Amino acid sequence: MLTDTHCHLNFPCFEESLLSLLTDAQQLGVKRFIIPATDAKTWRQIELLSLEHKAVYYALGIHPRFLDDFTEQDLCLLSDKLHDRTEKFIAIGEIGLHKCSNEKQQLQELVFTAQLKLAMQAKLPVILHIVKKQQRVLEILKALNFQEGGVYHAFSGSIEMATEFIKLGFKLGIGGGITYPRSIKTRKMVSKIPLSAIVLETDSPSMPVFNQDQGVNTPINILLILDVLYELRNETKESIRQQIEKNVNAIFYL
Repeated sequence: MLTDTHCHLNFPCFEESLLSLLTDAQQLGVKRFIIPATDAKTWRQIELLSLEHKAVYYALGIHPRFLDDFTEQDLCLLSDKLHDRTEKFIAIGEIGLHKCSNEKQQLQELVFTAQLKLAMQAKLPVILHIVKKQQRVLEILKALNFQEGGVYHAFSGSIEMATEFIKLGFKLGIGGGITYPRSIKTRKMVSKIPLSAIVLETDSPSMPVFNQDQGVNTPINILLILDVLYELRNETKESIRQQIEKNVNAIFYL
């Protein structure tokens, strides 16, 4: 069994094909799908998808690039949903910091910190979105003594930076980036970090794999990402496959 830990199956491009896509993916061994939210407007839609499809789990949160319509009421609503959450609601995300103007940075940090505190209260992991703000995120996590862990989505940094997040209990989301032969630094990093720190993701429909044939990236491409991971690691294929799923189960309490 494999899990796509980050796929936006609620996006419009999947609306007509979702059932057949999930069926095809499951037949190929991709059995579970985690949908992270981007803003409050999408939360109900994602919840409904999890009710309609047994294999779909989800995270609710406010993405740092989706703050134009943010209000304090969004955080209140998230708190309410946490109090009434079902077993399909397994994380808060995706949340974090994305390099931007100083004015927006203040709002990003306010919303990020508030969501981390909610995760701490609910004892849930988080799914991090970070662009050029790794050190600041580390500072905030350490200042809060955040111990719930989670996944650093689309990690492509250095081994040293990977180690810093692993020490704080985070897994690293590895996706289509490693399928590109020119991604030498990322591929080297993935070959060196502990296997126990890796989970796989597609970020569907974004982050296409190298030489992608179909127009839209889908969770089925987890299989291609896994094949590249086999090439980069020294462990056996079976041990890699088993450990990856153990990592998913451990961080999301599945």
